[in-house]
Amino acid sequence: MKHWLRQFGKRLSGLQFRTTLILTTTVLAGSGLAGALYLRSTTGILLVHTRSQARGLAQALALASATDVVKRDSESLLRVSERLLLGSELCYVAYTDVSGHVLASYQNGVGNITPFLIGDTGRISVEPIDEPRIVVHSEYGPRVDIVYPIQLPTAASPYTGAPAPTIGYVRLGLNASDAEAALSMLSNNVMSLSVVITLLMVPLGYQIVRNVVGPIRGVRDAARSIARNELDVRVNLNRNDEIGELGASFNAMADQIAATHKKMTLLNTELEDRVFKRTQALEEANQRLREMAARDSLTGLYNRRHFNDLLSQLFAESSRYDTNLSCVMIDLDNFKQVNDSLGHQAGDDLLRLTSNVIQRSIRESDVAIRYGGDEFCVLMPQTAPADARSSAERILATFCRDIDRDMPRASVATLSIGLASRQGDEPSSPDALVQLADEALYLAKAGGKNRITVVQPVCDSPFAGGGI
Repeated sequence: MKHWLRQFGKRLSGLQFRTTLILTTTVLAGSGLAGALYLRSTTGILLVHTRSQARGLAQALALASATDVVKRDSESLLRVSERLLLGSELCYVAYTDVSGHVLASYQNGVGNITPFLIGDTGRISVEPIDEPRIVVHSEYGPRVDIVYPIQLPTAASPYTGAPAPTIGYVRLGLNASDAEAALSMLSNNVMSLSVVITLLMVPLGYQIVRNVVGPIRGVRDAARSIARNELDVRVNLNRNDEIGELGASFNAMADQIAATHKKMTLLNTELEDRVFKRTQALEEANQRLREMAARDSLTGLYNRRHFNDLLSQLFAESSRYDTNLSCVMIDLDNFKQVNDSLGHQAGDDLLRLTSNVIQRSIRESDVAIRYGGDEFCVLMPQTAPADARSSAERILATFCRDIDRDMPRASVATLSIGLASRQGDEPSSPDALVQLADEALYLAKAGGKNRITVVQPVCDSPFAGGGI
């Protein structure tokens, strides 16, 4: 008896038993962990599927019942609910208006909807919206509950992209008992499988430890080296079994990783270059879009909105560097008469001719703007009043010549021009400069049109240039 006990003790302390015990424990823990992860992931997938099914059903009901909710047709909604619940996994369906007042409801079993009622108000809770959740009824078990908005059956605005307004809600519960039973069965199967795997691994423990763990450790070390970007590391396993194949496969994989790394490095360089070029192209496209947004579509000149930004910027530069800034206001005389007698197309042609004359008569540093309607403006940075008047005279002379040549039928149209300049510290604001130019334009039109009037901020009374 003592001899048998000694032999048994030696076997318990022997390498084979210990390694087999370690491997068995490891396999049991690994299979248990894998089973738990598998069960958890499968549970998540099943719950996601059930919730997705509930959301899809709620969305379909919301779309199908929108017209009846608008009409508050409780009978029609009730008939749809009854047909839907017969023979299905649905526990309840309830339709409400936007405040939660019940329009129609139907349930498989008394008390299904009771937990959602708000006192005796005839209302049910409609929170949270579009968030499927698992709720457990004490009598009927678990179900997936969801509240989904019912929207007015009209298309969203093509201009604002705003969604259609919400007119009510549909609340439904989907029976989750089958999913719970499937999860329970899955849990039992995973546990059984873990036990079977562990029992099968016991007699193979010693050989597995001796013939597998050692070579695998070498592969592991090589894999860690590759993870550290040491891509020239390979394993040396001269065996004609699966372990040898594993070594060969690992080496082939390492070769592929090295080749792929080289290829990815090249592709990354190309991608960075491509992204740089695309980014540059996008910036250029955005610049073109900003330019288009700042331009008047008819004349191609800057528009009134962009004028305010330009005026503030140029006035600030004039103040900072103590330079002149001239503002020229230009108005088409008798434009309405041309429109009424020759038509709006002729009016558009006249506006384009005027903008073309202005652009050809000013410097590159000057900025031409269509101020509004038949009125134009030119901002002339670093331009003294005398130079600004010369440009205005050039505009007036060129306009008279071009309209006689290109649009003789509209020769009744002339230009009135008002001019004001910032000199020293006057005027003191951008708006005051534009106001002075407006006053000069008013005086030009009051003085007989087809002329240039200059207003000096330092003078008590303006003086006007003669008509041309």
